[in-house]
Amino acid sequence: MLLHKSVEFDSRVRREAAALARAGHRVTVLELAAVPAGAATMDGFERRSVLPAAWLRRRLPFNLYRAAFLWSFVAELRRGAPDVVHAHDAAMLLPGIIGARLTGARLVYDSHELATSVPYRERLWAMFVAGIERLVLPRCAAVITVSDGIAQRLRERYRLPRAPCVVRNVSALAADGHAGLRASLGIDGEQPLVLHQGAPAPARGCEVLLEAMADLPGAQLAFLGDPEPGYGERLRALIAERGLQERVRLLPSVALADLLAHTAEANVGVTLLQDTCLNHRLALPNKLFEYIAAGVPVVAAALPETQRLVESYGVGWCAPPDDPAAVADALRIALYGPADHALRERIRQAAEELSWEREQLRLLGLYEWLSGGGAYKHQTVGAQNGDSRELSVIPPGVPGQRRQESDRRHPHLPTQPSTQLAQPDQPRIGVGAPHARLPDRHGAAGRQHAPRLPQSSPGLLEPSHGG
Repeated sequence: MLLHKSVEFDSRVRREAAALARAGHRVTVLELAAVPAGAATMDGFERRSVLPAAWLRRRLPFNLYRAAFLWSFVAELRRGAPDVVHAHDAAMLLPGIIGARLTGARLVYDSHELATSVPYRERLWAMFVAGIERLVLPRCAAVITVSDGIAQRLRERYRLPRAPCVVRNVSALAADGHAGLRASLGIDGEQPLVLHQGAPAPARGCEVLLEAMADLPGAQLAFLGDPEPGYGERLRALIAERGLQERVRLLPSVALADLLAHTAEANVGVTLLQDTCLNHRLALPNKLFEYIAAGVPVVAAALPETQRLVESYGVGWCAPPDDPAAVADALRIALYGPADHALRERIRQAAEELSWEREQLRLLGLYEWLSGGGAYKHQTVGAQNGDSRELSVIPPGVPGQRRQESDRRHPHLPTQPSTQLAQPDQPRIGVGAPHARLPDRHGAAGRQHAPRLPQSSPGLLEPSHGG
């Protein structure tokens, strides 16, 4: 696996590498970061640093330094002679395709986002990302991504012979760590508590959430996570400007082992990605799955992929992410509305289905096909000592629908026709129960509808006939 940072700070890469290692594959993660002494193995996989010598970074212009780390990745790939090169994100596509061609390995591209829709600071880099994806994706043995909407866009844009395999960022964490969120805030278990988990940053709805909290005088809000550099100061200034110092706190990140235990102390979790780019519209944020894993209902942005998941599982409420009044309405219902005695059971069932134990079967099934499918000769990922035992794969099906045991016996997933994505005419608030009625600010009630979206990705494991 190729990664442009340390695997310690990328939970998706760590989950995938560990799952493949447990399945019997020999996995090595090449990191563009220093690997601390004594940390050359993690969760059953190997770690190797390909960071160029420090003097190169000091002396070379940045673009030449990029060439140096490209060479470092390629040189390490040639030494390792892998059977599969698994490139994480667009930055790893160029070393991935060069290394795969030089070693005869198959290339797997793992797109953590819709890379061509990210608002990069450098226009030249944005052009590079668009060009490298167009050149390389049709030549990949397989493509993996994080949501059905992104999978559909990649397939259509690059005319891929089969749909990308969707492996969502569901949580592999346990909720049995040390709790302490309320103690950090100095509040008891009766005080209504809203949680924004993850690093506060621009375009994540933090400022909208502050405005919404001004309309909820009895509630507390915790931002749990280290802010993006410079953004914490902006948030603190806004908190002071609105007189919310007694009810809103910025707390540092906690150890991953304790994260879900902290999260479980909240009454509601919030994720409000702003509708600033197509990547946000098609995203499924990590925190959404972590709230569900911790048993906490959610108030989420009414963006297509997020709203579809929240409403299909009935685990919370959706609101336009740029409308503080609508967000406040949704939070008011979550904190003070009539008791929904079935809500906790729906969240429990969603957590059972949206678990890494189940989600990883999509990844393992894909690699099982790569190991033994058709004309492919090699057996393993990353090296030569693989395990070819039979694996079950969960067909994607309809989100939220309980799957029968018979549905999980077949490693090939059915092809479905492509469906157009919903247009951005989102309802003002959508409740988790798809047919519930909610009042608007003027007291009127109206039926809420989830946007019509494509079902889970078709044909994930069908062999390509297009080369």
